[in-house]
Amino acid sequence: MSSASPLDILLVEPSSLTGSIIVATARQLNLPAVRQVGTVRNAQQQLAAKDFSGVIVSLDEAPEAVALLEQVRSAQFAVDAQVPVAVTTTQVDASTAVQMKALQVRRVLLKPFKVRDVISTIEMLKGSAQT
Repeated sequence: MSSASPLDILLVEPSSLTGSIIVATARQLNLPAVRQVGTVRNAQQQLAAKDFSGVIVSLDEAPEAVALLEQVRSAQFAVDAQVPVAVTTTQVDASTAVQMKALQVRRVLLKPFKVRDVISTIEMLKGSAQT
């Protein structure tokens, strides 16, 4: 079960509690499988080796997370450069909003977020990948 399907969504979330809640919720609701990694470095390894239908990145490791998104968009990984992306963060200022728009981030989830917001984000990423 360690191999990812192209329908899987990669979650980059340093909080194991938050990540496990998202993974379990997706599983219980028969949403696309969510594969959690705790660091940007682990995400880089996953993205280099496998294709994913969407990526959700925590901006907790801000400079590294932004660099990861830039690498995704410049086609440095096995994942499609136009893969749908969402981010999670505790706050968004004007410069972050501009940066996320430039990186074609489809949704920004503000922490703490509601489970239904995560569900709709996973569904949105899944739907975007199929179009």
